[in-house]
Amino acid sequence: MSQPSIRFAEFELDIESCELRRSGRPLRLERIPMELLILLLQNPGKLVRRQTIEQELWGDGGFLETEHSINTAVNKLRATLRDNSRDPRFIRTVDRKSTRLNSSHITI
Repeated sequence: MSQPSIRFAEFELDIESCELRRSGRPLRLERIPMELLILLLQNPGKLVRRQTIEQELWGDGGFLETEHSINTAVNKLRATLRDNSRDPRFIRTVDRKSTRLNSSHITI
């Protein structure tokens, strides 16, 4: 059974409709950053390795520019969430090989 929505801070993500809202107002988010957000929210507080992100977002298709694409998706997600990479509230990059979502803000 899927989760209807996940709340974190002033945000709410409806997983079924792939709609992200801030304080009730819908936000635009492209498909790849949205899929990354869902992956991170489904693994709160856990390190998600870039290899896992690549597999979950692109599968076995062997997409060549995954490193750049993952960085781009993380940056777009940070911009949408108004998160700062130097003092992250939500998304923390760990050792350049893993990403973690701060789980202290999440309620399901």
